[in-house]
Amino acid sequence: MGFINKLFGNTKTENNTTEDLNYINSILEFSKDAPLGTSKQNLIYVGYSELGGYYYVQTYIIGKLKVKTKTGATLKIVGDNYTLNLKSDMDEFESEPADRFKGYVTNVDFEIEKDAVEKISRSTIKELVFTTKKENIVFSKFEANTNKS
Repeated sequence: MGFINKLFGNTKTENNTTEDLNYINSILEFSKDAPLGTSKQNLIYVGYSELGGYYYVQTYIIGKLKVKTKTGATLKIVGDNYTLNLKSDMDEFESEPADRFKGYVTNVDFEIEKDAVEKISRSTIKELVFTTKKENIVFSKFEANTNKS
């Protein structure tokens, strides 16, 4: 089979890539805001909040990710001149069904220091890596003209 795929191409992989892109585009059609990053089958939206002197990075991952964990998650933010490794503020969370997208919404807040918040800028972020015990998803920076038709 490997020889045939090399000779004629692997249409299954090409079809999966097209299906993944169509899936991401279907989520984008319903969104009012641009996500910060995209992966193969997920989008990540990111915001900041401050509560009682503590700072949080709030994330919403929309797509095929379905996770239920009691061990928390980490979010690695890689920027032009910085790398931040953030830990979720709660160890236990799970994805909620999103029937409209035939997928899930996963909301996780991450603790962050005030000086780190000031470093982060949409224009300087290169990628985000969301990790749980069983998942490792790399999000590249969202570029509107690349992903929207």
